Amino acid sequence: MVPRVVISAVRGMSGKTIATLGIIYGLVRRGLRVAPFKVGPDYIDPTYHRAVSGVYSRNLDVVLMGERGVVMRFVKYSRGADVAIIEGVMGLYDSIDGVSELGSTAQVAKLLKAPVILVLSGERVNRTLRAVVRGLKSFDAHVEIRGVILTDVVPGQAEKLKRGLSEEGVEVLGTIPRSGAVSSAFGYRHLGLVPFGERENGAGLFNVIESYIAPNIDTDRVVAIAREAGDLECPGDCGESGSERAGGRCRVGIVMDRAFTFYYPEVIEEACRLGEPVFVNSLKDPELPHVDVLMIGGGFPEVMAEGLEKNRSFRRSVLRYVEGGGRLYAECGGLMYMTSSIIVDGSEYEMVGAVDAVTVVLRKPVGRGYAWGRVVARTPIAPPGTELRGHEFHYSKVILRERPALAIRLERGVGIGGGWDGIVKGNMHAQYLHIHPETYSALGALCRSM
Repeated sequence: MVPRVVISAVRGMSGKTIATLGIIYGLVRRGLRVAPFKVGPDYIDPTYHRAVSGVYSRNLDVVLMGERGVVMRFVKYSRGADVAIIEGVMGLYDSIDGVSELGSTAQVAKLLKAPVILVLSGERVNRTLRAVVRGLKSFDAHVEIRGVILTDVVPGQAEKLKRGLSEEGVEVLGTIPRSGAVSSAFGYRHLGLVPFGERENGAGLFNVIESYIAPNIDTDRVVAIAREAGDLECPGDCGESGSERAGGRCRVGIVMDRAFTFYYPEVIEEACRLGEPVFVNSLKDPELPHVDVLMIGGGFPEVMAEGLEKNRSFRRSVLRYVEGGGRLYAECGGLMYMTSSIIVDGSEYEMVGAVDAVTVVLRKPVGRGYAWGRVVARTPIAPPGTELRGHEFHYSKVILRERPALAIRLERGVGIGGGWDGIVKGNMHAQYLHIHPETYSALGALCRSM
């Protein structure tokens, strides 16, 4: 089984992704084939993994996929790699309910029998990090914490921390210095890092990784620790990975540009199996090309609202498509785009108008975390009774000026509001809920209805 290691931390936004990219970059530069993974439902960090590794990063999510599903996906998508690097989510033991271990990085580490490397910030702290490591190690003896990477350290501090932490039974594998270049290269937005697809200077990011991060991590020791992972067997059908075509005849339009970037790689692979993926740019294309099914994923339409508004011809072509009975599936940012307008920072921008509603972008999250519910009314993406499980993370609220049909009764989550999600108009289905194809294929349902 492939050597593997989990990169975790005490909390979110503490440098996990920075350290993970440094490790992947260093390993790839050595000629190793790296299989990257991300714990939990995340669209943004995996885009950085792919940019550095050259291959898709896959999500490992116990809440959505189950324990068996996580192990099967890991075995399937790590096959042929020299080493697997798994970036955790939030803090090491943080979970869906804050009580059990369900959905935590620790749970995934134990399922995959993978050692853990902690990323710890050295800002305004020294000896206390010993207590932090000691506490994390003793909290669950079945989680094997083997090393530490320190971030935001200043000259002279690193040696003190190394001496102290070695007494806790962990070795310091790297010290990433405090740097304005690193801080500016990894800019955060309300949902996390700015998506890689929005970056205008990808080369600048690689320069920062090469100059400030990768040289300060001992990748030899990372690989040595990864090789200590326990034996792991596939519990079921762990077939070859890939996006091979299966002879489908469905032309699947996927709106993918700087406004809409939230797509799991399995969405693209599913489109290939169903037939032919057709990539569409809502900011530049003059009109929608001929497609049998159209998907508009999540992203940041509020950030690109001015550009979306300016492309009036494209918006009108999407509206004609919907009004003509076209099959359309939209998630979160896609839902926002289908409303009449988006209001952000006091300015209002015209959108498609398939849903008579105004989307208001707020300063605090409206829906955040895992969500699920059941289909209780007609919708083109699923028959009644279907359970749909996914997640939502949005700072916007849709204010309806009509009473559209709503198809999903939520058991957990916010959705459109009032315990409902899934606006249906003709063959259009738009919702806040993000669904991973591992749990349900909305595109498959739409193509089968042709």
